Amino acid sequence: MKIKKIIALFTLLLFGWLLMPLTADAITISPPIIELEAAKGDIIQQSLKVRNEENRAVTYYLSAERFIATGETGAPEFIGEDVGLATWIKFPYKSISIPAGETIELPFAIEVPNYASPGGHYAVVFLSTVPPETTKETSQVAIAAKIGSLILVKIAGDIKESAAISEFKTVSDTYASLPIDFYARVENNGNTHIKPRGTILIKNMWGSVAGSVAVNEQGGNVLPDQIRKFEASWVKNPNSVGATTFWGKYRQQKENYAFGRYKADLTLNYGTAGKVLTASTNFWVIPWHVIIVNLFILIIIAGILYFGIKKYNTWLIKNYSKIQKKKK
Repeated sequence: MKIKKIIALFTLLLFGWLLMPLTADAITISPPIIELEAAKGDIIQQSLKVRNEENRAVTYYLSAERFIATGETGAPEFIGEDVGLATWIKFPYKSISIPAGETIELPFAIEVPNYASPGGHYAVVFLSTVPPETTKETSQVAIAAKIGSLILVKIAGDIKESAAISEFKTVSDTYASLPIDFYARVENNGNTHIKPRGTILIKNMWGSVAGSVAVNEQGGNVLPDQIRKFEASWVKNPNSVGATTFWGKYRQQKENYAFGRYKADLTLNYGTAGKVLTASTNFWVIPWHVIIVNLFILIIIAGILYFGIKKYNTWLIKNYSKIQKKKK
């Protein structure tokens, strides 16, 4: 029995240790993205602000590696290659110690080689509590705080800025009320990153402007050979959405009222020359709950009028008969 108890206690302690949360050092870095323009042979001096949020001094190790954009959200994927722009980034030291709660300025240089190709080049500057060689040279998993700043550099020369809207639609063809959810897919066919921005102009069935929506206000980039999806939503009262009950949906449709067929025109501007992309789509808004309630009210009013007029006519005939009898 004692052996069983010891085994049970050991097992409990083991699982408790495995389930303990792993702690990581806190660090913040700004700006999160640096966008630059340069020419072959340039040496660009830049810096980052780094803050140690810990209550103790921490040593951070510096590194740079290439990244690519993945998926339709443009999320960066760090592929661990120190090629291209990553090799142009030079640090004055390999590591730096930051006192507790202190913010320091981290300088670095970008030395553009004479053989650099025109267009966009991309890398990330990383700060980590573990040397970059640790994870490269060993098979062990290193637990560390790691944060980076994306570096986007456009090299002058034969720059090709070319893009297209591959798709522009609403999530659904028919809605019962606002919000109306739009999405647009923008394809970058050029050799540098672009930042398409613009608006969606919404017109009702009579051609009057019903509303407008900004697209890519955050300034998201589309990297070369990437298709990025941008989303936007048209709503009048954002505080009245997501209802689930009948009367909740009725109120939502009243406060975000729209009816009929609508046309949405998307206009995006991008590139140094301000090139324009356009696309259009159509959708319907049919507020069923408002229609049902209004029809019910109309039926009640019609019923009241019908029976009221009928009763009034009966009263008139009855009074007329009485008057005729008195005359006789």
